[in-house]
Amino acid sequence: MKVIMDVDTGGDDAVAMLMAGHAPELELVAVTVVHGNAALPTTLRNTLATLEAGGLASVPVYAGAERALQDRLPPRGVTQGRELSLPDPVMIPQDKHAVDFLIEYYLGTTDETILMPIGPMTNIALALLQEPRLAERIPRIVMMGGAYAEGNVTPSAEFNIYADPEAARVVFRAGIPITMIGLEVTAQALVSLEDAERIRGLGTPASRIAADLISEEVQWFIDRLGWSEGQIYDACTVAACIAPDIVTTRPMHVDVELTGELTRGRTVCDISGHHDQPPNVDVGTGIDRERFISLLTRCIGAGS
Repeated sequence: MKVIMDVDTGGDDAVAMLMAGHAPELELVAVTVVHGNAALPTTLRNTLATLEAGGLASVPVYAGAERALQDRLPPRGVTQGRELSLPDPVMIPQDKHAVDFLIEYYLGTTDETILMPIGPMTNIALALLQEPRLAERIPRIVMMGGAYAEGNVTPSAEFNIYADPEAARVVFRAGIPITMIGLEVTAQALVSLEDAERIRGLGTPASRIAADLISEEVQWFIDRLGWSEGQIYDACTVAACIAPDIVTTRPMHVDVELTGELTRGRTVCDISGHHDQPPNVDVGTGIDRERFISLLTRCIGAGS
């Protein structure tokens, strides 16, 4: 299965790229980069550094949007806005802008290529606004973002949606089949420090990098929230792409709140299905944690 990842690379994005890039079931066609976890120069540097250090330097990278559609900067947590502890990369991005690449790729291919945004969806929204025909050419979006219960950057909103809710609304309303891997899923796929050490023990460059990143992410949950394990959000999206049945989903109508004083960035999900709008999103409600950990370990371990 071919995939294009759209990333705002922090630690969990990096693990997801290593997982996707080394998964035998996937072909990572390209990576497009957007603002989000940090400013674009940092997310771009982190992306290039991860791919190069992780044995994936042949994957082309395209730099994209530097800011949200309405240019409102989201708050960033203490684990965001930083460079990953990886060597500075030699590889450089392609000359083409990410938006132009997405348009040209999907209008120019008949291949079924999943689009996997795991950051703010600014690049995808800009591509759709510039070329509406794109909505008919993207077979499915498998995304990390949103929540139908409680957010993580505000009580209502999850970070990736909150970082550019106008863009998310464009994407949700485009008519593209979407699988939404939100906070309800990622909270059921907790990863432990012991899991990280098992991955480290696989002994490959990719496994060592992934183990360091996972340990750092999990430690944040331990130190800041008092949890015993942590979430590697974006890796759940890769798992759902490789093995769709690993995630339980329900069809719902989903839209994004833009103006609410307390609810800007909320993914408003019609959980009951009693309202007038037809479902437009397969919303994740659960995940098989043991299969997820096994899949994460197997894919990372496949990297030489």
